[in-house]
Amino acid sequence: MLGQAERLYQLNGLFKENVLQTEGCKIISITSGKGGTGKSFLASNLAAELSNTGSKVLLLDLDLNFANLNVMFNASSKKTLYHYLTYNQNLEDLIYEYSQNLHLVLGESGKIDHPKFNEERANILIEELRILSENYDVIILDTASGADQGTIQLLINSDELILVTTPEPTSVMDAYVIFKLLKSNGSRVIKNVVINKCFKDGEAEEAFGNLEKATNHFLKTDLNYLGELSFSEEIVKSIKAQNPIVDTKNSLKISRQFTSIINKLRIPTSG
Repeated sequence: MLGQAERLYQLNGLFKENVLQTEGCKIISITSGKGGTGKSFLASNLAAELSNTGSKVLLLDLDLNFANLNVMFNASSKKTLYHYLTYNQNLEDLIYEYSQNLHLVLGESGKIDHPKFNEERANILIEELRILSENYDVIILDTASGADQGTIQLLINSDELILVTTPEPTSVMDAYVIFKLLKSNGSRVIKNVVINKCFKDGEAEEAFGNLEKATNHFLKTDLNYLGELSFSEEIVKSIKAQNPIVDTKNSLKISRQFTSIINKLRIPTSG
């Protein structure tokens, strides 16, 4: 733990030197109250579509020990976040170049000795990402579902977060709990919402309306609505094919929805 403290001290110095150069790059965390909302689907396709439109993107799989971005992209790397957390590997050495504009940092699954991701580790990671951010337009963190302290710390220290929920009342309630925990931790991060797995017209707006009313009334917290993602057979096929649906061009409706979400996020492009 002393080694981590020394590393954080050194990174603080580097961060102060680089902060003026990296103001344009956003760190965006994608999270959800529980699993099954399509968080990694959103993260992978958002990153892929941003890279397709000219943004330089770094995507990290922080669903530690339950990583699946490697499956979503059909990618593998000899060094993962497990090596970063266990053996103090440099974060830059973990980067897998999936394409010219899209770089990945992959995770592991099923490691019995996988280190816990606590508040201190989260702070160190954020500091290192701030330094790396001079090479990117946006850094996307696919966080673990739920609200362990490491994940909450990542959300607090991101520039923006996107909370993914579904129209189901239980999922909306889980989303509210995440915002409540952020409020209790003094978070001022910009909070965005995407409603996923929508089957009918109007149900996304209804779900967001209920969530917004609760957070405004009880938490005095403002939310930004980024939009909805419809459920379709093409999505299931793209996941089985291990290829982002925005790259397959098999669903014009989903592509338009991702374009709308990206426009509202206002991510710069390098091209």
